[in-house]
Amino acid sequence: MGYDAVVIGGGHNGLVAACSLALRGLRVAVFEQGRYIGGMASSPELWPGFRVPVGAYVLSLFKKSVGEELGVLGRLKLIPKDPGMTVLLGGGRVLSTWSNVDKTVGEIRRFSELDARAYIEWSRMWSAVTEVLDVAYTSPPVDMWELLDTAGRLLKLARLRYGAFLEDLTWIPLAPASRLLDEFFESDEVKALLVEDAVVGELLAPSSPGSALTLAHHYMGDITGVRGQWAYVAGGIGRLSEVLAERCRELGVEVHLGSRVEEIVVRDGVARGVRVNGRVYEARFILSSLDARVTLLELLPEDAVDKRLRRRLKSLKSPGASSKAILAVRELPRPRGGYAGYADRIYRSSTLTIPDVEYVERAYRDAITRGYSVEPWISINTQSYLDPSVAPEGWHLISLFVQYTSYDSPRGWGEEPRGELLENIYNVLDMYFEDIRGRVEKILLLTPKDYEEMFRAPGGHIFHLNMTPDRLWINRPLPELSKYRTPVKNLYLCGSSTHPGGGVTGLPGYLAARTLLEDIGLVKRRRLDPISILVERLKKKLRIP
Repeated sequence: MGYDAVVIGGGHNGLVAACSLALRGLRVAVFEQGRYIGGMASSPELWPGFRVPVGAYVLSLFKKSVGEELGVLGRLKLIPKDPGMTVLLGGGRVLSTWSNVDKTVGEIRRFSELDARAYIEWSRMWSAVTEVLDVAYTSPPVDMWELLDTAGRLLKLARLRYGAFLEDLTWIPLAPASRLLDEFFESDEVKALLVEDAVVGELLAPSSPGSALTLAHHYMGDITGVRGQWAYVAGGIGRLSEVLAERCRELGVEVHLGSRVEEIVVRDGVARGVRVNGRVYEARFILSSLDARVTLLELLPEDAVDKRLRRRLKSLKSPGASSKAILAVRELPRPRGGYAGYADRIYRSSTLTIPDVEYVERAYRDAITRGYSVEPWISINTQSYLDPSVAPEGWHLISLFVQYTSYDSPRGWGEEPRGELLENIYNVLDMYFEDIRGRVEKILLLTPKDYEEMFRAPGGHIFHLNMTPDRLWINRPLPELSKYRTPVKNLYLCGSSTHPGGGVTGLPGYLAARTLLEDIGLVKRRRLDPISILVERLKKKLRIP
């Protein structure tokens, strides 16, 4: 017996899509090539008793309304990180961001009174900008003509007393993050605290055009109820995917692990099923959460995609820039010198080895010329400090997110370059911690090449495609594919290479499933006008009549 829908890939987007369809009564199956669920949002037990975050490690961007609709949010325990971020500056100094803006302002005042006041304006600006982006991210992408047709109302609103912040939208999406930070702040310390969100996951420098938009992406989350706050998921980020899978099974979805889809079966221009381990499973609809290039270039017969689209897909290059090292230790390494007084906040938050913005620029230049940074910047996350369940008793798990490590490294990612990368990571950590090498008893190192092989992600990019202005909204992955439909009838895309992109949001899966349900008449097609939604939101927020 066939299925109403088959979902390719058991990452969080594929599971969201499957759950959304099953809620409407469709018979759904999910085929995941790995032996554990969740893809890049998983925490497999690679070592006995350890929940290892192979990809994502913190949660914020997963849409709260989606979690509530699917019935999964109440099954997760979230542990907010507060402080959310701590940067290790020179001379034993640290600076942190807190959920309470006033507390952050007080910290910044130690470095600059002017920047303390500027941070209040910075927070207000992002409050307005994220309202705009939230509407854009949670709605199917509109094309340029639709946008121009309704933009007049937004321009009219911009004349009101909050208009200055909206006018920032004319340049922020294309600007370098360094320009944005320089416009607001004078101290190197505050810029160092805020710059990481502008370059995380991307082969971009703070001075690269478009990096300011990457920064904006990380202020949008609402999963904890506090805009922009990040949290650990108790039991590891993989609990989100596991809970989604549990909900799917309750709704009758079949979830098959260790099941690699080899081909999408097409007959008469219509997707009819998938071939898995040599067996064909028939289905009326196919949704792929794999990268669009893998889906259309590798899983479909060559004649199913015309030559022009094949060429355009092949032109999409997205070399990964990030690696991860996960360390298992019995005792947390002691911070050096003056940093020792901040040990609690160092292990409670995401801690960055970014003494100044120029440090990040140098790391980027190294990656362009050498393939990896001699002195990488590292985000240190120790979930076991707040959540002992992710490691056996008496152990800790330290997740190190490392940049820059280019997929296109001239020497590749064989044993010798991997050893050099690990040595560079230890050299940086040695500046801030005592004897970290001697404490490590287990280690997992994942480079962009590993991510490519593990998750069928061309270039090993953690977001599938770059999150740069030329690859967002109507251009993600290409204008003709941006509405989740493909040239093959009944084949949809639902992964991170579609709008609104990467990160653990669930929105590509949710919006793709919604599109399918509208196409078959199970839900009413929405007559969305994102600009009108935005205008009403801002009027309410700003108490404008």
